[in-house]
Amino acid sequence: MTSPTEHMLEALSLAKKGLLTTRPNPMVGCIITLDNKIIGRGWHKKAGDGHAEVNAIQDVFDNLGPQAQSSLERSEMYVTLEPCSTSGQTPPCSEAIKKHGIKKVYIASRDSSQNGFAKKEKDIEIVEGLLEVEARELNRGFFSRIEKNRPFITAKIATGLDGGIALGSGESKWITSAVSRKDVHKLRATNEAVFTGTGTILKDDPSLTSRDSGYERDEIKQPLIVVIDRNNHLTGTEKIFSTDAKTLIFTSEDSKIKSPKSEICIMKKEDLGNLKQIMKYLSNEKLINTVLVESGSNIFDSLLAEELIDELVLYQAPKLLGKDRKTFSKFDQTSRKLSTIDLEVSSISDSGEDKKIILIPNYK
Repeated sequence: MTSPTEHMLEALSLAKKGLLTTRPNPMVGCIITLDNKIIGRGWHKKAGDGHAEVNAIQDVFDNLGPQAQSSLERSEMYVTLEPCSTSGQTPPCSEAIKKHGIKKVYIASRDSSQNGFAKKEKDIEIVEGLLEVEARELNRGFFSRIEKNRPFITAKIATGLDGGIALGSGESKWITSAVSRKDVHKLRATNEAVFTGTGTILKDDPSLTSRDSGYERDEIKQPLIVVIDRNNHLTGTEKIFSTDAKTLIFTSEDSKIKSPKSEICIMKKEDLGNLKQIMKYLSNEKLINTVLVESGSNIFDSLLAEELIDELVLYQAPKLLGKDRKTFSKFDQTSRKLSTIDLEVSSISDSGEDKKIILIPNYK
């Protein structure tokens, strides 16, 4: 006999289909059952389109025809996120649930941006918290934006065994394997913004786009490229301005950049170092849920010192870069506070000849 947990697991699996297409909305999946058998499935496919619950109800009508309405009145719904109770681009899902007489709803995680479906709907039996941890992890960026007022921030680092990211000469290309480099393209595709500084842009001139992720090209929305240009060094001729990606440049004076795909945000020079304020801007003004940091040590150390990094993805190659190597961090030259940060190993996996290590900072 299929358990409620198994039904919710399938709803979570459906939700993941919206990984690249629902932003800035959360990914949501929904299952409708009758006598413990699935009669409808739905997921949120794209921002502005129907929500998971409405799509699942429509699937019941497509599957059962004339018997759909009477079946819905005896059915149970499993949804990975609390149904919306406010109108946006689409009508509230709570109204559709009530309209069709669904009497029991299992909800994996609450949504504090809504008006409280569980509290308002007294005529519906509601079970909350089924696979809540898994559901919150799926939409960790969305929850970070609405609860912390900033995106979920992942820092990507590629090093040798000795922590080096470049030789003393500055040469840094292809430290890691082709498999790891492809995985970075996947990281870019699944994050809504890539964050860096002018040091990285001027030294490496990267495009910072996702080109070899393995995802379908027509599903990929290139991440917004966000650059702090403290001293107005960018000219508009760099590679980031010649791709399909949009750019957002934080600088302290009128910029030389004239690209139609670029937005210039002018701030006081002293405010350009306030990374909490910049992340709040990305959250509130751009509705960015997730940020991937690909930067040098200055930005990395500043983010870590301000306890803004939520996850580190470290690609470690079996190489030694030697005595004069450049490293991804300059802990001994910055805040003493950095030495107190423990890193919890979340997972270790092979990435070609490299190791991919996911680490969670434990700020004290």
